[in-house]
Amino acid sequence: MAQDAATSGDIMMLAGLTWERTGKNCWTASDRFANYTIFRDIDERWYGEWERDGNRTRADWSCPILETFAEYMVDHARRQPPADAP
Repeated sequence: MAQDAATSGDIMMLAGLTWERTGKNCWTASDRFANYTIFRDIDERWYGEWERDGNRTRADWSCPILETFAEYMVDHARRQPPADAP
């Protein structure tokens, strides 16, 4: 079991969240604010989206650095007002 944990590349920590690999270049995570998905496209840049209160929002920015993009996306999702806000 210790060997599996040491060699597993399917879990990582970014932006204060535990991300789980769901595909070759795709990662997902969630917290009390949203569910997040990050993926790398053919242009070698990272893109993503989050789902909050049933509404899916695509990030309006991409980045070649995974860590930078994860921080950006999680920060924006957390600052987004809830769908039922006045």
